[in-house]
Amino acid sequence: MSSQNLFKMIGSEYQISDYFTGEYSQCIPKNLLVIFNIAMKDKELFPNLNLANGSTYKDYIDRWVQNYRNAENNQTRTKIALPKGSCDDPAIRAIVKMVTGVTDEEVTLQETHHRLFMSAENIQGALLEEYIDSVIHEHGWIWCKGNVLKAVDFCTTNGVHLLQIKNKSNTENSSSSSIRSGTTIKKWYRLGTKQINGEKLPDYKWNLLVEYIENISKKECRLSEVDYINYIEEVIVNNPKIITDL
Repeated sequence: MSSQNLFKMIGSEYQISDYFTGEYSQCIPKNLLVIFNIAMKDKELFPNLNLANGSTYKDYIDRWVQNYRNAENNQTRTKIALPKGSCDDPAIRAIVKMVTGVTDEEVTLQETHHRLFMSAENIQGALLEEYIDSVIHEHGWIWCKGNVLKAVDFCTTNGVHLLQIKNKSNTENSSSSSIRSGTTIKKWYRLGTKQINGEKLPDYKWNLLVEYIENISKKECRLSEVDYINYIEEVIVNNPKIITDL
């Protein structure tokens, strides 16, 4: 069910607002109430949720709230990685072995490393948001965890500023870009690419995010690649099973 269909179904936005701000609101996280009010001002910010036919607006809100709670109670830094659901492709293994001329033992090791890299890549976006949240929540920002706002990862408590976080400049899909078009959603990505003497090197964009946060909060903001890596290191020390080679 899309958010648009949700509001067509209930007929009046006051039904959903009354439901969400009545007795039910007493068990809703405070930050989620702020996020709800932001989305009510621009209902297109409500995400599409996969609900069964015949679902009511109450079903939508229950799922919406549960998505936030699940994200809050199961943050990436505490998760144990699960093995991938499919086997390695023997043809890919054969291609790499023939091109590189490595032994069976070496290509097996390369497969293991590849699985580790892929496992790490799968969690990095979430860790990036967790790190940013650990800093900017003191600057009046709320983490919209659980995809409770469409194409928005952070919002200010007054709802004026909306921020979308990406790890790299090329990680935004076309649907996400079209959602942001014509809105006040600010996009920031961590990693670009610069070229020096023909060599492609990382081009970190932390200074742009720091400037943006400081311009709004009027307080010094400490975000950097060094601190981000330190954050990841602390996560790994506490939870080395966060990635897997299986």
